[in-house]
Amino acid sequence: MASSRKPAHKADFAAPSAALDLRDPTATLTDKVAQALQAGAAFVVSGAGQHGPRAVAVALSGGRDSVALLHAARAALAAARVDGAEPAPLLALHVHHGLQAQADQWDRFCAGLCRDWGVEYRAARVMVVPAHGEGLEAAARRARYQALTELCEQHNVGWLLFGHHLDDQVETVLMRLFRGSGVHGLAGMPALRRLAKRRDIALLRPWLEIERRDIEAYCGEHGLRWIDDPSNDDTRFARNALRHQLPGLIAAFPALRANVAQAAAHLAEAAHALDALAARQLATLAHPGRDAATLAELDLDALRALPAAQGDAVLRLWLRDLGVRAPSVARLAAMRAQLIDHRGGEPALPHDGLVLRRFRSRVLACMPQGAPPAEAVALQWAGQGRLPVPAWHGELRFTRDDTFGVPEAVLRQPLTLGPRTGGERIVLRPGGPARALKQAYQEAAVPAWRRPYLPLLRAGDLVVLAAGLGMHRRWPDAAPAPRWRVEWHACGPEPGLPQ
Repeated sequence: MASSRKPAHKADFAAPSAALDLRDPTATLTDKVAQALQAGAAFVVSGAGQHGPRAVAVALSGGRDSVALLHAARAALAAARVDGAEPAPLLALHVHHGLQAQADQWDRFCAGLCRDWGVEYRAARVMVVPAHGEGLEAAARRARYQALTELCEQHNVGWLLFGHHLDDQVETVLMRLFRGSGVHGLAGMPALRRLAKRRDIALLRPWLEIERRDIEAYCGEHGLRWIDDPSNDDTRFARNALRHQLPGLIAAFPALRANVAQAAAHLAEAAHALDALAARQLATLAHPGRDAATLAELDLDALRALPAAQGDAVLRLWLRDLGVRAPSVARLAAMRAQLIDHRGGEPALPHDGLVLRRFRSRVLACMPQGAPPAEAVALQWAGQGRLPVPAWHGELRFTRDDTFGVPEAVLRQPLTLGPRTGGERIVLRPGGPARALKQAYQEAAVPAWRRPYLPLLRAGDLVVLAAGLGMHRRWPDAAPAPRWRVEWHACGPEPGLPQ
């Protein structure tokens, strides 16, 4: 059962004094928080936005490190008020995973702690469902970051603080080394970065240079209480197994913490240099998506022309810029094999909420899709300029065009908007040949996976409009006016896209 911890000594909360020795954990840890917020200010648009001033949030699990961080953040912001600055609002954000029987108890503990300290508290409940090939730890971490991102969005957070410290960094680097990570992984956790999928929220880890024992001393100095997670002692989890071995390693190699951290810093510099080179190459390869379903595109021919290592660096940076997590070494190799090296078919690789596809000379980053609508929708046009069709997430628009438009007599018939049934043909230019829709879509460079989401407008058995291609253009020259140009416009999410 989880236990609530509290050292015997109890001290009231107070902002750190400038006269304190910087070696004192109270001054050092609080100053680190203030310095991190100052460094992170460049990442966040300053001043009040439409929802008020940006807030500072602490990811509060209820454990020792996050409790100490919340205490120190409160002190740092109180010190800013004493100095005359208007401090940002402070929030505590808690994620209830439901993985432990004590999860409700931890939620209540965090809520009570924030109530006692006068800190706004917000919690989110998540379901941890591992994806294919994903372990429980990784799935829980992914769910936690997603929930924290959503909480930050809801509460106008500009800075999100985590209590990771030097010992955590050492464990992370060693774990990634044992798993065969590349340069970026071995660089460890960054002290400051933008939150994935939200470029205007800074993720800060102010204590990466602070040892666990300094946080323990801080908690003792202020009489802080926290919750111990019993799963931290379960050596079935890889990180816990490593943590139990570290004391023996440190006894044999006393400088292990400092040396691992220094190696991570060197690798971070190397990763930064690789990213700078990749950014220059990416600037010429990346293009915006051409439709609502495609976020961005990469020039595949230019990507193939790069040495494999440089191409991988460009692909990794492109994904990071799109706000998704960097792929593992194995995942990156699969992306290269299926998207770049292989030349047949139209592969689709899901990755962190996106689907990566190859089509002709492009790599596409697409939104995931559900099943396309299967039923046709009966319509009746009465001369209006717009005719919404919610089932297909779009609308038909009608403009007078007596030269090349569809005869009004055709449009006054009962209409249907629905999927292809096979064998349809269309004329896309006056006097041009009739094309099978499959051939017309191929000539228009519309990928096969997109076509089921593009509806056809029919008058009886006659195709009047094919979304993604245009109107049928073969009408008798003597067709009387009025005639109408018909267009399909997607409104918001297309069929099969998340809303």
